Amino acid sequence: MVLIDILNGISPWWWVAFGVALGAAEMATMSFFLIWPAMAAVLLAILLWAMPGLSAQWQIVAFAVLSVVLLFAGRAWLNRYGDGGAAHEKLNSRSNQMIGRHARVEEFIGPEGSVTIDGVRWHAVWPRGAVAKIGDSVEITGADGMKLHVKADD
Repeated sequence: MVLIDILNGISPWWWVAFGVALGAAEMATMSFFLIWPAMAAVLLAILLWAMPGLSAQWQIVAFAVLSVVLLFAGRAWLNRYGDGGAAHEKLNSRSNQMIGRHARVEEFIGPEGSVTIDGVRWHAVWPRGAVAKIGDSVEITGADGMKLHVKADD
């Protein structure tokens, strides 16, 4: 019951301080998990200013509910408007980082050959029936391991 006794009559500034502490922990961990309880603590402080007689039990319930609601709403918002983890797909995958770039044909034998990007030679695969000449410019459309998929520049 010690927590309940402490929370009864607590100043809203303590919830703001708790929110700031959680925000600082979020900045240290960069997990996008602690930001939601931090926002819930600040919102609870605003609620406590509006309703100064809010009991400790209701403060705990409000904090828990706000944290969960903000967590799910925030994650949904990030999935919709964030990059959706797309940046992680290219992390430590040099060939995936080449997608969308342009390269110069070095060798072309059937559907396979090699291209050069930034002075580095890469194994490349052309679409069926495509023809390329040495020196042509091509666009990287995909990657499979260390093999780049290319198409003629438009």
